[in-house]
Amino acid sequence: MIVDVVGLKAVNERDGFLAGDRLLRAAADRLRAAATRAAFLARLGGDELVAVYLGPMAGESARDTADALAAPAALPDLRAAALTAASGENAAKLVERLYATLRRS
Repeated sequence: MIVDVVGLKAVNERDGFLAGDRLLRAAADRLRAAATRAAFLARLGGDELVAVYLGPMAGESARDTADALAAPAALPDLRAAALTAASGENAAKLVERLYATLRRS
């Protein structure tokens, strides 16, 4: 799954990069708390974080996490999209599909 930290660019421009770093850490904390079944968590770049799930329940676990992160009153504001990798799909193609799904959400 991919997670977008909403408003990071505006925070960086308005309040500086240290404030942006605090926002990223808060976003990572929210993701870490919600993604308890993830095998791997990382910052993909810019304002995107990822959670990787493995096993037969991976898709369901990712969707559960995305739903948990969608809480409207929770801060920082995060948008998440979850997909299941297609058989034989390489990482680059999966990330491309994740970005496309996130843009539609």
